Amino acid sequence: MSNLKRLALLLAPLVLLSLVPVLASAQDNMGMSNKQSMSVTGCLKQGTDTGGYYIMGDDGKMYELMGKGLSAHVNHKVMVTGMQETMSESHEQKKMPTEKSEAGNASIVDMKVTNLKMVSESCQ
Repeated sequence: MSNLKRLALLLAPLVLLSLVPVLASAQDNMGMSNKQSMSVTGCLKQGTDTGGYYIMGDDGKMYELMGKGLSAHVNHKVMVTGMQETMSESHEQKKMPTEKSEAGNASIVDMKVTNLKMVSESCQ
């Protein structure tokens, strides 16, 4: 066997092994949802459910918030950043009566908060 063929046979597995991380990363990204980060600013309110918080956005939607550290900012004007969360049908059915009473005719968006910034200590 010629030296060129031997070199090709030795390099082929190395090239294939070097592609494994690239292919694995591409597959991980394909499995991720197309959730985009969103931000909303408004007055943080305590919901009627225990541990429930919400903001009425300038876009006319009510954002039902889930996350840590929200209780310290009730009745403050805040900017929250996070991702829209999809709840199970049974969970939505259980929360629907209280959400509807809080939201009125506004559409409701469930949001997992990843960051909170206080804008003002009052909602004025």
